[in-house]
Amino acid sequence: MDTLLALKVASSVHAAGSFSAAARQLGVTPAAVAKLVAQLEAQLKTRLFERTTHHLSVTEEGCKILERIAAPLRDVDDALASARASRQTSGALKVSVPGSFARMAVIPSLAAFQEQFPDVRLDLRLENRHVDLVAEGYDCAIGASLSPDSSLVARPLATLRPVLCASPAYLAAHGVPRTVADLASHRCIVLRSDTTGRLRAWDLTLRGRTQQYKPAGGLQLTDPESLAVAAAAGCGIALVGIHHAARAIVEGRLVRVLEHVHGPRFQIFIYYAKRRLLPARTRAFVDHVLATVPSCDIFKACQEASESRRR
Repeated sequence: MDTLLALKVASSVHAAGSFSAAARQLGVTPAAVAKLVAQLEAQLKTRLFERTTHHLSVTEEGCKILERIAAPLRDVDDALASARASRQTSGALKVSVPGSFARMAVIPSLAAFQEQFPDVRLDLRLENRHVDLVAEGYDCAIGASLSPDSSLVARPLATLRPVLCASPAYLAAHGVPRTVADLASHRCIVLRSDTTGRLRAWDLTLRGRTQQYKPAGGLQLTDPESLAVAAAAGCGIALVGIHHAARAIVEGRLVRVLEHVHGPRFQIFIYYAKRRLLPARTRAFVDHVLATVPSCDIFKACQEASESRRR
């Protein structure tokens, strides 16, 4: 006798109230249900149900046993469903994600995703732009500054902010700015948009108010991650996302400048098309990213960088 099957059948009889009702739910005959229950009772040496021609009731001992096994049986069903879902999760998954964010926060955990879902073929496109999921055939994307779109589901991953920083060597040679106005006498590293070609002004928040500052760009770059690299190399002062600068700040290769000033906070999202039946591969990847990215090493470094600034 399959004891687990017999326990599940007995539990179904208890819930349905009769052998025939349980048989209909399970897709078997009432005789098969009755036989399994009888075999289980014989194994347990305990009568689970009182039977008459027109009535079925659970015994006191049967009630205790069936109530105790209800939760474990649900756990078994959940585990089997999860295993089936893992096997059924397959196909190509096309994802857009900013290159630097992918390298820091997404790619380090992909091996675990591949182990769990070996039949999913990951196609990560590293690009710093907001994509049209449906028109461009993406399953999901990661990015910031999403435009309102009722057809998208956006799940937040992290809240970040840009900070002003420079290398200790640069500050030793050129002095430490004390006010925003002092930045005019410093070399600044500026981001140029790789889509519009325009130099991006700095939005600086001071005492809750945001003002726009147009730095004189001694060095212009089109990659946000490179701003921190250039600043650490002594090229000047950069306004850079804390996630790009955190490790260098913790290691002492970068120093916060004008610590009371920072750029406006922004959120990083993972977003996907709103649909009733989301493909299993998309759901699995979204759940994986939500579980791993917020606790990844780079955000621990961001926290450490913030704490070291306060110390």
